[in-house]
Amino acid sequence: MKRDKYMIQMYLDHDLSEKEMKRFEADLETSPELQAELVLYREVDEALADTEVLNFRDQLRDLRKETKQSSGNSRLPIRFTKPWHYAATAAIALILAIGMASFLDRPISNKDLLKKYYKPYEVALINRSNDTELELMLQHAERLYLDGEFAEAVVYFEKVLEQHPDQVATNLYTGISYFEMNRYTDAGISFNKVIEHNDNLYVEQAEWYLGLCYLATNDTERARRQFARIASSNSDKKRAARKLLRKLKN
Repeated sequence: MKRDKYMIQMYLDHDLSEKEMKRFEADLETSPELQAELVLYREVDEALADTEVLNFRDQLRDLRKETKQSSGNSRLPIRFTKPWHYAATAAIALILAIGMASFLDRPISNKDLLKKYYKPYEVALINRSNDTELELMLQHAERLYLDGEFAEAVVYFEKVLEQHPDQVATNLYTGISYFEMNRYTDAGISFNKVIEHNDNLYVEQAEWYLGLCYLATNDTERARRQFARIASSNSDKKRAARKLLRKLKN
């Protein structure tokens, strides 16, 4: 197989098809040169993973794709044999030039990863009957949640769960409310209840948030195991989990 240099970054980004992945890994096993190139690209990729340059990195990735798609256009005045390598090197030079070298000397932190990958789950208010005090309480809790009043919301969510502990959606919202209050142990308990219930629509979200709980408490090893499970599953979060795993500090 002719080694297209684009394939290295596509391999790191998990953008290869299953067939392309097998062919690339077969080449990797027999080529020290390709192994060395992979190490170089991975080091550059990790350097560019810092939150201060994440947006710039994404723009460079788009440029790489556009360059590949346009490679057959004879009107292009310049063609790079290693566009991503050169673009990444130029990016690092630019970062150094504007005084950001200190960011490249350290791996991206768990706090930075949390900032990039965490956002509260959006609850959709459901029109229920107003016949029971419990339903009114749940509606009130959901409105507080939507307004970002998590400390107050969790009080009402917990009252609902006292009577209906198996309400998985309520357990999820409770966990996120605790998360927003930096009560990560309590949040993890709520997320585990959703996961242990298993037969519901919120398991994947709970698994993701549980991994973020480990990230928030700097339990990197448990976070790595949690996101590895997600990355190897059929979860809608598997792609994000793979990218997050690549950025987790050792």
